[in-house]
Parts: sequence; C-alpha cells; structure tokens
Amino acid sequence: MILKFKSLIPFLLASILALSTQSCFDGDDYDMDKLSEQVDWTPNMIVPAGYGTYTLWYLLNQHEADPADQTIMLDAEGFLHIKYLEEDIFTYNVADVLDFPAQSALNLSYSLPSFGVGIDYGLLPTFSPQTDQIQITTGGSTAITLYELDLNANLRFLISNPLNKFVDLSVSIPNGTVGGAAINEVFNLDPNLPNQEKILNLADLNLLFNTPYTTNNDIDIVFNITVIDDGGLVTSSGDLGINLEVQNIDFQLAQGDFGNQSILLDAGNIDMDVDFWDDIEGDYQFANPQISLQMENSVGVPFQINADIIGYASDGTSAALNPDALQPNYPNAVSATNPLAIDAITEIITYDKNNSDIVDLMALPPSDRLEYMGDITLNPVGAIAPTPTTPNLISNNSAIGVDIEIDIPLDFTANKLMLRDTIEDLDISDADKIMNAAVVIVTENGYPLDVMIDKIYFTDAAYNIIDEITDNEVIDAATVFTTGAKIGEVDPSSIKEVEHQIKLTQTQIENLNKTENLIINASVSTSNGGVPVKLKGDYELKFTLSVQAQIDLNN
Repeated sequence: MILKFKSLIPFLLASILALSTQSCFDGDDYDMDKLSEQVDWTPNMIVPAGYGTYTLWYLLNQHEADPADQTIMLDAEGFLHIKYLEEDIFTYNVADVLDFPAQSALNLSYSLPSFGVGIDYGLLPTFSPQTDQIQITTGGSTAITLYELDLNANLRFLISNPLNKFVDLSVSIPNGTVGGAAINEVFNLDPNLPNQEKILNLADLNLLFNTPYTTNNDIDIVFNITVIDDGGLVTSSGDLGINLEVQNIDFQLAQGDFGNQSILLDAGNIDMDVDFWDDIEGDYQFANPQISLQMENSVGVPFQINADIIGYASDGTSAALNPDALQPNYPNAVSATNPLAIDAITEIITYDKNNSDIVDLMALPPSDRLEYMGDITLNPVGAIAPTPTTPNLISNNSAIGVDIEIDIPLDFTANKLMLRDTIEDLDISDADKIMNAAVVIVTENGYPLDVMIDKIYFTDAAYNIIDEITDNEVIDAATVFTTGAKIGEVDPSSIKEVEHQIKLTQTQIENLNKTENLIINASVSTSNGGVPVKLKGDYELKFTLSVQAQIDLNN
C-alpha cells in the first residue's frame, strides 16, 4: 500500500487553514529551528502545524486494528510485501476421476443336457465347469481400463433350478481373492424353484482383470454344479438360469488407465482488499509479483493444469495472467505401510514474470476482483502413459487441494502515478484577515519516492471549481543503490533535509471564504534510471510543517 502516502498530502495541505482553526501544541516537542524564515514577505504569525517521524510500516498498517486484516507483511529482511492467501480454490476428488454407477444385471445360463422323462442318478453325465464374464462398468464419458481393483462388493444371484433335485452350485472367481484367500462359494438350490436369491459377500476383495486389458473390464466367473442324490429319477425342464448383479461397490484402490479426462474446476473470485488501488491511475510496475499454487495431491494420475486468472479494474478493464500450462508432480506408488492408500505429495507451482503475464495483471490494477477458472486434463500429451507396470492409481480418499498465495514484493517503478483525495466540509470564515500565507515543509525523506502536487482545487459545496493551486515537488525522494548487493534499497547517505514552500496568491486567499472542499491531485514517481525501488518497513519520513502568514491586525 505504497500509496497510503496520499493520507499525508491532505494533512500537509490542511495546514494552510490552521490560521483560522489553530489548535494547541506542545512547544517543547517542536523543533522551532526548522521553522522557515525564507518567505519573501515578513510574516507576523508563524504557526507550527505539524511534525513527526513515520516509518513505512506504520503508515501502511496503522489503519488496521486487527492484524488478521493486514495485507501488508514484512519478510525476514524487513522488506514489505502485499500478501493474500485463499484456501481450496481448486479441488477435485476421486468421484471426479473414477466412479462406479449401478451395475446392469447379467443373464447367464448353465447348460444342462435333456433328461427326457427322467434318468437314473447313476447315469448322469459329468458336469464340467462353465466360465462366464462379468463386466465392471465405470461412470463418465471417458472409457476407463482397469488393471486391478481392491473393493468391497456383493454379488446378488437369482438362480432358477429346473431339476427335480437339490443342486449345489459352486461359484468361483479365479482372478479374485478375499483377504488373500481364493473365492469358492457353494449355494444349495431347492428343486424346481425359480429365482432363488443368493448373496455372495465380498469384503476386502482384490480383482485382477482379464488380459488383454480392455475398457470392457472383464472378470472371469466359474460355475459348476453337483446334483444331490436322494433316490429316484432325475428330470429337468431346461438349463439352470443365473441372473447376476454386482451390487454396493465400495472401491478402495484402483489401478488402470483412466483415459484423457478433462475435469472442470469450480470458478471463483478473489478480492485482495488493497485499498489504494481504487484511488490511483498511472504507470507503475511491480518488479517480481508471484502467484503460487500450493498443492496437496493424493491422486496418482499425471495431470496438466489449464487455468487462468483474470483481473478486473474498477473501470471494467481487464488483464489476464495467461500462465503456461504446467504438469505438476503426482504420487506414483501406493503406500508401503498401507497397500490400500496413496501417500499425498505436496508441491508449490509458482507463476511469475517468466511464465505468465503477472506483471501486466498486477499493474492493471485488479482493484475490483480476480476471477479464476479452468480445467485439469488427466494423462495429458507428454506425460508417462499408463501401463500395467506404471498404472494410474487412485484410492477412495484420493483428492487434490490447491491453495493460492499472491505475493507482491513492494519492489516497483512508478512514473507520475496519480493519486486523488478530497478534504470535505471546510468552514473558513476568516480568510479576509489573511494578507499573505505560505506553508513551509521541512523534510528528511527516507522513502525512495518523489511526491508531486499537480493540482489543489478549491470547490464549493457542489464541487464546482473556484480556484486552484499548481505546485512543484513537495517531498524529494531518497535515492537508491543502482548496482551491487543492495540494488533498489535506499542509500542512507542520500537522505537530506530539504525545505519547500507552498504560497497562496491573493486571489487564492480571497477564495478561501467560498471554499468548502479541497480536491488534491498528486503523483508519485521513482527515479534511479528505471531501477525498481524496494520498500522496507523501517524507512522513515521526518517532517516539520509551519504556516506563515501576514495578518491584518486591524481587521
């Protein structure tokens, strides 16, 4: 908030009016030797109107009662920064990458020979195992190929037994294990009864999908039957019917190829709450602003961030960050301590002047808001392609969270950066007593900023201009080192005591009676051959103000 210096300007200018609204002061605290005697008329009144020493840190933060509201920060070396942090601007989780909708039921049949009017049990043929396929369907518009899946699920069977005998139906999944043990469940079926419901509970299930891997995500399931001998002939009315449905999929860990998905990120906006951006216009540039994305990622899929930030000024103009597309790091292995978890990794992605248009964005300035939007591309071009040995990985608690931190070191150049402020509701009734008046300002400026008064407008209550003051330099900048390790920092040897006068003409004095508002247009510039100045919190401005006047003592 370098431009909080605008708060000094009305303070300086309001001193002109101290002749008619003089307040008490402690003369012991005031350096009377710094009151000027250089005006070209002889004053009969010298009023000490102000004095003080102000550090940059005080000027920029004294208005914030709560430290949590401060956007100006000091770094370890005492340099000033504008900083802003917003959490969870971008998030996506497992459901955005992989989900399992309700699975379609599958109608199968176990082929039985025709037994005609009946056959003796001892003449039954040997029943061979029959292998069928279950398909695991994934959601979304992108085809996903699964290599391996850890999950909890149920297999629901509706089985119709056409035999007049009890039947044991054996169900096995060759490429599946439950808790490390092979899956082999036997269901006992009643004679001549359709739609017998049987549930196979599969907790802690590991599945290996059929090769060659396809987006069908096939798994073999093997059926075999044993007819129970209870005496008498065996009859049948057809094949044994099996209606199969995979239910209640609760996956723990998936490995596969999740495709070239594009995930839209939630858009939002940021108000950095930098007060002075509403009150300035002109040419300035920060030397090294940065936007950092602080990421925590437990989604084991290579991805690319395709996002942008657009800043809007109060007048509606805009500028974009235009960052380079980046492919951050991602976890590529399951946890050694928990084979069903993926350890999150953290990373900071930084956009700066080398990979974005952040300098133009912050020079806009974004006084209204910053809007962010974009998407994430999974398995982008150029990333390591998923294979069974380098699969995409995702667990049921995988997620990506992204916080954004904006860091603008107050390291900048400025050329006639215009400031505007207004002093309202003035009541000046004794200006007719003033014959001559001047404000004398004595400064030791440790700030690397030149402050210029462009215009001071006297206006009536409706802000119609009555008169104006045009002035020259008021506060001379301290110079900075232009080479070496301290480049941009103030050279202490350049800080000198400087005196300046603002004189009022007779017309301006006469117009004070009609003045109800003062509008001040000022500007701030840096010099130093274009070397950016670096602002430190302990830079000081020392000043003494006095108002000198000739008063008509007979009036």
